[in-house]
Amino acid sequence: MMSSVAMRYCQSEDDVLQAINHAFLKVLRNISAYNPEFSLATWIRTILVRHLIDEYRKSAKTIRNISIDDPDIPEFALEINLAEYRFSELQLRQMLEQLPDMTRTVFNLFAIEGYKHSEIAEAFSISEGTSKWHVSEARKRLQEMFKKSSLEENKVKGASI
Repeated sequence: MMSSVAMRYCQSEDDVLQAINHAFLKVLRNISAYNPEFSLATWIRTILVRHLIDEYRKSAKTIRNISIDDPDIPEFALEINLAEYRFSELQLRQMLEQLPDMTRTVFNLFAIEGYKHSEIAEAFSISEGTSKWHVSEARKRLQEMFKKSSLEENKVKGASI
């Protein structure tokens, strides 16, 4: 479970292993803070995600603040219906890796981890509008990648028939 979470944020398997090791170290050091009324897996996952956010902040030399507060652009302007596409987890991960670091991280936190834009904005010291822009940009780029991949797949199928 932890490696699948870390793989969405890290560039390499070495980075994934390092993040997991650091997260487990934090878990072991703070085990006395664990409340058994809640799921242990959720607690560990939260520690890992917070660690990954901290690491991203440390490594990011400059975070571009792109603020688009246009009320005419809905937050979910681009919808990606994954049911229409048949992609393996590996293909989807490869597409996510093609996104710029900040855009991928914000998208992961919002769309996959379920963080709110206000929480993401606070974690990265950006505006909520910037967080929304990153999610919108990720969706737009992923949709383009899905379409391109789908077209290429159809060309291959058409050529083989």
